[in-house]
Amino acid sequence: MLTGIVRRMPGSGPIRPWLLAFASYVVTILALTALGAPSPPLFAAIVAGCLAARRLPDQPQLPGPMRDLGMGLVGAAAGANVDSDVLDTIVDQPVAVVGGVAATLVITMLVGQLLRLDPEVDGPTAAFASIAGGASGVSLAAREFGADDAVVMSIQYLRVVLVLVSVPVVAPMLGDAGGAHLGAPGASDALSQHVYTLAALGIGLGLARVLRFSASAILLTLVVSSALALSGVFANPGVPGWALAVGYTIVGANVGLGLTRERLRRLARLFPLAMGQILVGVVACGVVGIVFADAIGIARIDGYLATSPGGLPAVVAVAVDSGEEVGLILTMQFLRVFVALACAPLIGPLLRRRSPPTRPAA
Repeated sequence: MLTGIVRRMPGSGPIRPWLLAFASYVVTILALTALGAPSPPLFAAIVAGCLAARRLPDQPQLPGPMRDLGMGLVGAAAGANVDSDVLDTIVDQPVAVVGGVAATLVITMLVGQLLRLDPEVDGPTAAFASIAGGASGVSLAAREFGADDAVVMSIQYLRVVLVLVSVPVVAPMLGDAGGAHLGAPGASDALSQHVYTLAALGIGLGLARVLRFSASAILLTLVVSSALALSGVFANPGVPGWALAVGYTIVGANVGLGLTRERLRRLARLFPLAMGQILVGVVACGVVGIVFADAIGIARIDGYLATSPGGLPAVVAVAVDSGEEVGLILTMQFLRVFVALACAPLIGPLLRRRSPPTRPAA
């Protein structure tokens, strides 16, 4: 009887995969910290979540409130870096900002049509799988417009992971900006940061419970956190390091747990095409980011992150550690997500008329 209790956790399957995931999380954090990689908890949680997802019979999922908490913490940390300089940049360089967002969306959708070389991938599936922004919301829209949502979600997650893995390699090549300056606070600053974090989370997540939409937890918390940072009420707005590590871990685990056996099997056959179009899209968006950075006079790594076609919470987490222009990065990422989700109802019917599905959607 005792053996059965030890081997199983209520409702979560065998305990061994979770122990393996935890061990891999610790080892990966230590390795990435030694290498000086950005956001070790984020990457370590992705690895741990993927291992757990592969070894458990049912698709594991984090509880909704926990996912919202993770996104809220990352959004609060990012919002703390928003200042008047971000608004000035958008006002002074509106063409560059809007052009960077539009170029990222157009490039990813055009490159994504390479997926149609597979006879079982139709136009809507290729478009929704490749469009950069709001992976969960786009996947839901894909189902409504006749696309294969399993393929869409799988390729969206593959791109998220590829973008995250590329950051430690790309950052030194582009001149790592050193990350947002979240230096060790004094005792009074630490108390202020805890109060700031509780206020941003309480108001932001409270609004997210009322106004539910894709990525509402991170978007609304970011808005609240930005408003608090710009208000001047807090002398040193920011999220404590331990809380930020918790947020990174939750966001990373959520990405890793999404890489289930089913999704990996669906990707196996499409892998050469999927990797090819993702690599071309990431490189093309990276070029756009470099041109954008040079045009407005910011670090190239910031331009790369601003136009990177990765998952919003994960890229935001990396931006906090790897870039200096965090507010601008967030602004462009959020604009792209908003435009992507707003265009989904227009893209779906258009492509469905021009390219009828070759097989029933999942």
